[in-house]
Amino acid sequence: MRRKVAICIGHSRMVVGRPEGGAISTGGISEWNYNLRLGALITDELDRHGIQAVEFRVYEGKTYGGAVSWLASQIKATGCEAAVELHFNSAGADATGHEWLHWFASERGKSLASNIQSEMTKRIPELKSRGLKAIGGADERGAGFLRQTHCPAVIAEPFFGSNSADWAIAQAKQGEIAKAIAAGIARFYKG
Repeated sequence: MRRKVAICIGHSRMVVGRPEGGAISTGGISEWNYNLRLGALITDELDRHGIQAVEFRVYEGKTYGGAVSWLASQIKATGCEAAVELHFNSAGADATGHEWLHWFASERGKSLASNIQSEMTKRIPELKSRGLKAIGGADERGAGFLRQTHCPAVIAEPFFGSNSADWAIAQAKQGEIAKAIAAGIARFYKG
C-alpha cells in the first residue's frame, strides 16, 4: 500500500463564492493561484516517488477556524499520514528566503519540515534558508492547521512573494520547488 500525503492549497476558504486567495506577489499572482500549479507539480513528483497525494484545493467553512477544522477532519478521513499546506510569505520588499513551520510539540512534524528544508536548500541554493519555525501559540500563524491535523504537518513558505528577486526565482523554478518538496516528503517517509 502506497504512502499517502495531503497537499493543501493555503487560503482556499471560500469567501463570497471565491477562494480567499492570500497575499499577492510582486507579479500580481495570489498565493492560491500560484500554489494551485505548485500543488499539481508536487502531486506528479510524489507519484514518481511512489507516494499518493490527496490535494485539497477548496476548504469548507464559514470562518478560518471552521475551514481548518473541516480540513483536519478530511485529512484524517482520507487516511493521509502527513500534510503540507502551501503558502508563500509576504512582508517588506527586502524580506527573502524560505521557511518551514511545524507544531512545536511534534517531533515528526519537525522531521518532515527538516527534510523538506534540506531538499529546498540543496536544490535552490540562491534562496536563503530561514530555517524551521516551531509554532506553539494559539495566535501564531498557522497554529490551527498545525495543531489540529492528526498527522505530521508542515506549512511551506518557500519564498517571499513581496520580494521581486524571490518572485522571479519562484516563477522560473516552480518545478524545482515542487521537486524539492516532494523529495523532502519522500525522505521523511524513508526515515
